[in-house]
Amino acid sequence: MSTAVALVNNQVTDLRARGLRPVAELAVGRPHGDRLRYLAGCRCRDCRRANSAYESMRQRARRNGDWNGIVPAANARAHLLKLSRLGVGRRAVAAATDVADSILSQVRTKKKLRIRARTARRIIAVTPAMASDHAFVTATRTWVLIGRLLEEGYTKTYLARQLGYARALQFNKTRVLVRNAARVERLYRKLTT
Repeated sequence: MSTAVALVNNQVTDLRARGLRPVAELAVGRPHGDRLRYLAGCRCRDCRRANSAYESMRQRARRNGDWNGIVPAANARAHLLKLSRLGVGRRAVAAATDVADSILSQVRTKKKLRIRARTARRIIAVTPAMASDHAFVTATRTWVLIGRLLEEGYTKTYLARQLGYARALQFNKTRVLVRNAARVERLYRKLTT
């Protein structure tokens, strides 16, 4: 057996060990004009045209700043951890970014050390304002706003009713739900403007 054939056989064995199939095997049922056929070695006009169109699209994306190569996941991981401390959980990030929850989990736990550039940009674009309604945030601002309303003469009973509660304000002193913080913000704006 020649060295080249042995090398190809080793590569195929390595791919199969990782749960992948060789390009030539994947391209078997594909029609001409499919880039996969080009990658498998077909150089007919249709396959060359498909490869050229793909490369043109990639070049255009790069020029427009939408490069999607592989990048280190460290910045995305640091941002996920920061968001977590601010009350924005992994599921809220997944909902805001359309990145799979499993990918976010792997990035966060360092099981995935490299990710696509577009995925990293999506994660880093998430802000604390994107927290889900049931996430907790610090209650400091909420209590400051309530305190200001009380100083202006509103009673706790009145504020509770305006917020949709039957009798009293019963917020935790250290943390509140995002939706409750938003309710207090809206009520404060309504009563002070």
